Amino acid sequence: DGEFANAMMHPKHEVNKTYEVWVTGYHEAATALLIRPVTLDGYTIRKPEACLLRQGEGKAWLEVVIHEGRNRQVRRMCEAAGMRVTRLKRVREGELQLGDLPLGAWRYLSDEEVKKLHDV
Repeated sequence: DGEFANAMMHPKHEVNKTYEVWVTGYHEAATALLIRPVTLDGYTIRKPEACLLRQGEGKAWLEVVIHEGRNRQVRRMCEAAGMRVTRLKRVREGELQLGDLPLGAWRYLSDEEVKKLHDV
């Protein structure tokens, strides 16, 4: 369904995308730097959300919520804040949450999940 795919992916629809991000080079000001609007490819992104989940010796595990989904946006935001992404995992898109689905597995969406996605 091309119209549905466009509604989910196109930046103008601003569907929230939540990522767990593992980084190196974490520093005290990093989270504050992540939540500022950044210009990527001549476009200023909407202010993302970010929170620190865990940190230790220059490494950190963050949760980052973006609203647009530009090309490699989370990696580029982290780079602009002086960090390097070592692992990136999308855990939520809109109302659809990954949960405990094993790596490489899939499942059918419930009727309720499909309805919520179409309401985007």
